[in-house]
Amino acid sequence: MERLHDACGIVGIYARDHEEKSIDVRRYLTLALSALQHRGQESAGMAVYDSEGKIFHRADMGKVREVFSDTGTGLPVTHCGIGHVRYSTTGSSCVENAGPFVVGTQPNHYEAIAVAHNGNLLNGPTLREELPRQLLNSTTDSEAIALLLLHADGPSLRERMIAIFPLLRGAYSLVILAQGKLYAMRDPWGIRPLCMGRIGENWIVASESCALDRVGADFVRKVEPGELITIDEQGMRSEILVRIPRQSLCVFEYIYFSDATSQLNGRYVYTVREALGRELAREHPVTADMVVPVPDSSIPAALGYAAASGIPFGEAIIKNRYSDRSFIKPDQRLRQLEVDLKFNLVKPKIAGARLVIVDDSIVRGNTMKRLVAALRNYGAKEIHLRSSAPPLRHPCYFGIDIPQEAELIAAGRSVQEIADYIGVDSLGYLSIAGLGRAMASSRGSTIGDDEAARNSLHNEFCYGCMEKQGWPFNPLEVQWIAPNKREMAIRRGQ
Repeated sequence: MERLHDACGIVGIYARDHEEKSIDVRRYLTLALSALQHRGQESAGMAVYDSEGKIFHRADMGKVREVFSDTGTGLPVTHCGIGHVRYSTTGSSCVENAGPFVVGTQPNHYEAIAVAHNGNLLNGPTLREELPRQLLNSTTDSEAIALLLLHADGPSLRERMIAIFPLLRGAYSLVILAQGKLYAMRDPWGIRPLCMGRIGENWIVASESCALDRVGADFVRKVEPGELITIDEQGMRSEILVRIPRQSLCVFEYIYFSDATSQLNGRYVYTVREALGRELAREHPVTADMVVPVPDSSIPAALGYAAASGIPFGEAIIKNRYSDRSFIKPDQRLRQLEVDLKFNLVKPKIAGARLVIVDDSIVRGNTMKRLVAALRNYGAKEIHLRSSAPPLRHPCYFGIDIPQEAELIAAGRSVQEIADYIGVDSLGYLSIAGLGRAMASSRGSTIGDDEAARNSLHNEFCYGCMEKQGWPFNPLEVQWIAPNKREMAIRRGQ
């Protein structure tokens, strides 16, 4: 289907008991990145310290297990390192844009800084213009952040971090290697997720808790919005540098992006998706024979819909496990059959049946239109489409690959017009209030009033792709997040 994409997944590990060689950080980074593979499949990379404190780096195009095979990472034995998987939203898809980014006066220099970044800076192009052109080797925000940290005025790295924090306008969750330490930072709105865990005395920071689970780490807590974490031989230290009343985690982390086993802000993603399905059934009931998910991320929502509606759950659409491989499509007919490469249809469950098809979101609608046509061809009697996300009407500015407004099928069209285009008998989107109620119910709370449900959603999440008042701030009129409008002095040419 037409899936949305998040920009990246990041991880950092610091082994305090490395002298006992209790863990091989390189292998643990590989495992953690593999758990975050759903967040980016274009490139993978790591940066690590060697025994003398120098930074070594490797990144390439491909998935984690393609870049870092079972035979080794090609990096030195280390007690500390960071990793990155990427889907390109800012900057083209090429090896020069593969993270983490390492900057310094010389390759592998003791003063080098390595940065892995998840998110998108609205003022990234402006920040890059402030940097000497000869320092730039890529087209990404991540490199700009690394260079700002390297060249900002300040007697210590911590002071340089504090100096650049107000300049980064947008979404950024960061893991950083510098001066023998591991750092983690999160933007003041908390738009992109970041959490911490422990394996004994060893620390791990990652985009999602599923990466902690993969390496056997205990979940400790999320990294707070506006928080700077420092991890070294003395342990973990925390500072809240900026505090903003409204937190704004991207609501699509629950709807689609995050792994179903992850927990974010005290909620398990799977539990939220089930709640979305239950609320969807309450808002858009229909008489049907079977509730069918569009696999895989819609399965919990479809189970919730089935449980709330009393309609049996069934898997009539089976995902092709090799659908993310590259296929040669030399002519228009094969391009139109792309849906058949992604899904296999179970004809005995489809023929003559009234189906409720549950999907997590509808973007352009083109591939759903082809899927519906295929279901009709297999003899479906009725097709009722349900979306566990409200209509997407606006592009995202914070690191999610949502198309331009003109490409979004819900922008400027009525629900009936969308249903007619896709070819379904009925179409139902979860409402904004329904989204708020589902989020509340996943924590055991009940909100009946629509206004209260919307306010609850607004106080915790960014949902600006659904309605403009859902943005944490106006993306088209970006303002400073710190009280003093300090311009950074760049030591040019160093």
